[in-house]
Amino acid sequence: MRDEGYGPQQIPDYGLRVQPALVERMTPQLRLTQLGTLAALCAVVAAVLAVVVFPDFTGLETGSGWAVAVAVSAVLLLAICAIQLLAWRRALSEWRGERDYDLTALARLSWAVHLVTYAVVLFALWGCIAGSVAAGMTSVAAALLALSLLFLVLAQVLAGVQYLRIEGPSGTIPGHLRRLGAEIRRRRS
Repeated sequence: MRDEGYGPQQIPDYGLRVQPALVERMTPQLRLTQLGTLAALCAVVAAVLAVVVFPDFTGLETGSGWAVAVAVSAVLLLAICAIQLLAWRRALSEWRGERDYDLTALARLSWAVHLVTYAVVLFALWGCIAGSVAAGMTSVAAALLALSLLFLVLAQVLAGVQYLRIEGPSGTIPGHLRRLGAEIRRRRS
């Protein structure tokens, strides 16, 4: 990882017990994860409401299983987001010097559950489509399933895939663009 966007006074902090530069750089990740966990909670609420208001045309409750599948997916994603949130909180506590945690094991768990989010959201997408068709595309249940899917995708992007990186922030697109801009300016001069 390159250190172009950071002042020289921040770089020597790495390797010390208390790492204020790392805490400063990673606090936005914690905020993203908090927002994503909130979005996952909203997805659970919307999915449960979809199950409650799901129309029963035949008396056999044939299509409501899809809404239940979406609700289960939302609960699973909420659990994953909570794991990511816990991982980031513990890491920041470690970097502040408040407590001592094994971040290597926590990072492995965080990375593993981030992979699971892709399958969960894909399954939820399928469940939302099938549930909406079974309920009728203009029904309240279909709208709630779509809302739940929106919150699920937000939760995945904001928290689910934000796995713990003990080496520092990820190479985000703005970071890549800053490096590209610096390279272009260097070549012009």
